[in-house]
Amino acid sequence: MAASSLQDVLPVVARAWEAAGGEPIRFSFDATSRLAPQILSGAPADVFISADEAWMRWLGDGGGVDPASIRVVATNQLVFVVPSGASDSPTGPRSLATADLERVALAGENVPAGRYARAALESVGVWPQVQPRVVRGGTVRGTLEWVARGEADGGIVYRTDALVEDRVRIAFAFDEAGSPSPSYPAAATTRTEYPETARAFLDFLRGAETLALLDASGFGPGVAGSPSGPIPAPGLDRPSSPAQRSSSEGSTGLDPWSAVRLSLIVAFSAVLLGLIPAVSMGWLLARRDFIGKSFVSMIVMAPLVVPPVVTGFLLLTVLGRESVLGGWLSAMGLSIPFTLLGATLAALVVGFPLYVMAIRAVFDTVDRRFEEVSWTLGVPKAPTFRRISLPLALPGIAAGAVLAFARSLGEFGATVVLAGNMEGETRTIALAVYSLLESPSGRSSTWILVVASVLLSLVALLGFEGLSRWQRRRMEDHHGR
Repeated sequence: MAASSLQDVLPVVARAWEAAGGEPIRFSFDATSRLAPQILSGAPADVFISADEAWMRWLGDGGGVDPASIRVVATNQLVFVVPSGASDSPTGPRSLATADLERVALAGENVPAGRYARAALESVGVWPQVQPRVVRGGTVRGTLEWVARGEADGGIVYRTDALVEDRVRIAFAFDEAGSPSPSYPAAATTRTEYPETARAFLDFLRGAETLALLDASGFGPGVAGSPSGPIPAPGLDRPSSPAQRSSSEGSTGLDPWSAVRLSLIVAFSAVLLGLIPAVSMGWLLARRDFIGKSFVSMIVMAPLVVPPVVTGFLLLTVLGRESVLGGWLSAMGLSIPFTLLGATLAALVVGFPLYVMAIRAVFDTVDRRFEEVSWTLGVPKAPTFRRISLPLALPGIAAGAVLAFARSLGEFGATVVLAGNMEGETRTIALAVYSLLESPSGRSSTWILVVASVLLSLVALLGFEGLSRWQRRRMEDHHGR
């Protein structure tokens, strides 16, 4: 049986449990950072299974789960993967310090895989040499995809994920003494209506039948290879080294003002980069009828309705090193993925439909008679556009720019896929909030970014409203003459 995560194995385990006479089980799969607060708020759940020991401890301290019921039901292993076609690769953890790798992909620093990866690199003493080359994604799957596509020269993922991806190969495993061992704790919630059944299922998760299913998918057994006995809550994640301890605590070390600054840079850059294309496309759609106009309009508006993550995936496909265009740009020294330019392009593409819609609406309201009079006086169309049409439409164009700016401030999905989540380089407000929410210790810090994001967005929308009213008044004045 092939499986890349515990989420794939658990339904199989549940069927085995039901076949053995157990009650039917319903699963709710989501990130631990979202499920844990839901459980603490009273979400109806009997058993909580996590890939994050820090969140499990947080739930135990907050009274969401019964600390005495906590058991590690499975373990995993960290491996370093490279693209399957790579001709050369590091041979061990310590060789990463001198390996010729331009980019090393890790999961986000506040998700378990990212914390385990840093702890593993710190445990062998190569983190200072590797850190400058690190690019971070949100999940293990995102990290694996970057390596598989060749956007990163290598990455650290779980063994179970690497085994089911044909486009990568395992260069080595982190199996030295002191290397962290990823584990999956499970516990009965304190609000369960069926405590005996919940504990029976926890015992089944550590039984021989479940162990066989886990082993077939690449997982290891529970604590110290033993399928029996609960582990005490205070020792849930007992780090084996100071590096692992500091990493497992989930400290964020995130500078919120860096995220605000980058968001402003990205939003302003996206607006400026899209100004001429947006004005041109808005005018074309407003003033010209041509074959295929509906198709062009559909393509321009598509990012407005296509999920941003899908938009980011398409941009990565077009601009990544594997593509013709991306390869050519990379050879010219203009790499797009994992750069500020990549974040800007992602924000531009997602905000472009609003930009064009606002400008198209403005040109629809500009009275064509002014242009026709100019033409009858012998003024060519280009000078007429510059001297008459454009000045009349300026407030509306500015309103469209402000609307696109507001949309760019909140962009997340396309950015994290194309540009990654890199502190000080591509981590905007939305990505910073996401990173903070992944850590129990970072949730309170999100309010700085939330307030900044809301205030910036409201100011932008006020600007849009003011400019739109100015445009309407100008048009009414001109029509009244």
